[in-house]
Amino acid sequence: MDELDIKILKLLEENGRLSHEEIGKLLHISRPTVHQRVGKLEKNGVIKGYKAVVDWGKLDQKIKVMISVKVVSQSFKETAGKIIGIQIPGVTIIECQRLAGEWCMLLKVRVTSPDQLTLLLDEILRFEGIKETSTTFILSTIYEEGIKDI
Repeated sequence: MDELDIKILKLLEENGRLSHEEIGKLLHISRPTVHQRVGKLEKNGVIKGYKAVVDWGKLDQKIKVMISVKVVSQSFKETAGKIIGIQIPGVTIIECQRLAGEWCMLLKVRVTSPDQLTLLLDEILRFEGIKETSTTFILSTIYEEGIKDI
């Protein structure tokens, strides 16, 4: 992998819908060169997939929170699987990260209301092995191109 591959990856990370032709124009290389390099990056597992950027506000899930969780369980994966599997209307668990340090897990969550968040926290605390949670409300997120509303 070289600097050109890194440039292609950065462009695709910003906008996974860019065509090979558009990437070629931006980087001043041919479309077949982009096609070959992207294919190799996909084959080698560097590019694992493409995703959509969702406007959660249109789904009425405007509240974004991070929930830190302390887990005292011998089966972390099982506990994480149970948490990820929670189904509550108006609640979407976006990510679950395993951490080293004081907190064991970090959840990135979208909810429609504080009431939905309360239901989620109550459900998480019902699981055996959950010691404690701490919730932080996210006000905005900063990207390279500037601050974005949640």
